[in-house]
Amino acid sequence: MMNTPAPLPCLPNASEGARYQRIRAAIEQLAAASEPLALQKLAEAAGQSPFHFQRSFVSLAGVTPKEFSQALALERAKRSLVQAESVLSAALAAGLSGPSRLHDLFISLTGLTPGEFKQAGQGLRLGWTQFDTVLGPVWLAASARGVLRMAFAQGQTPEQLQADAGLPQAQWQRDDEALAGVAAEVQRRLSGLKPEQPIALVMSGTPLRLKVWEALLRIPEGQVLSYTQLARLAGAPQAVRAVASCVAANPIAYLVPCHRVIRANADFGEYRWGPPTKRALLGLELARAG
Repeated sequence: MMNTPAPLPCLPNASEGARYQRIRAAIEQLAAASEPLALQKLAEAAGQSPFHFQRSFVSLAGVTPKEFSQALALERAKRSLVQAESVLSAALAAGLSGPSRLHDLFISLTGLTPGEFKQAGQGLRLGWTQFDTVLGPVWLAASARGVLRMAFAQGQTPEQLQADAGLPQAQWQRDDEALAGVAAEVQRRLSGLKPEQPIALVMSGTPLRLKVWEALLRIPEGQVLSYTQLARLAGAPQAVRAVASCVAANPIAYLVPCHRVIRANADFGEYRWGPPTKRALLGLELARAG
């Protein structure tokens, strides 16, 4: 179904899956803690020596546990919001928030035409897969044109996630083999490695939603924006509340980085896939950019 340009690393085996689970549990502990946790304590919980635990953590998260904890400090987020002004000014000066016609956005950001989307995917063939990551199981659905939906599973079954996708008339089929390359690329990026292959995204929605999602794609990793700043970037500075609702409706987790939008007071705020996941994502990204 999907045309993968080149082979990518295989998905994790059972041993690798257990390694993901150990580091994921540590990330959850660190993200929920009100103060830094000792490396020894984290290593004991993972059943490893401090040396081996730290090495495993860095290989899957791209940062040390200490760097991750430090990145979650309120001051780090505040500094990033201040720095965002220069990033935002450069983007606006380059004309990146200029208006685009709906059809142009469907061509550039999605393979679905407005008519196809209105028909709830009737006649559309979609493959899906589920795979493990350092932040938990991820469910992904795609057509031959690109990824339409991606979600942190959060205990939901593939059937529930499929029902939530909003395309009830589409033809669904599990296709792990065809989507293995995309899945491996997502795993790479979540682990802090640089992208090796492009990932095509298929997006569809109202003109404002498309503008907001397009703007989200321009926020670099390790940078956060407030909702007001995002509204300016999307060309809708007077529509902050509407922009916030567009962020909440984002159907492609992580790849369309709605997690990089936080409140003006630097509070991380809500997230469609849970505040703990947003906190973990931001901690990893801010630490890598640190």
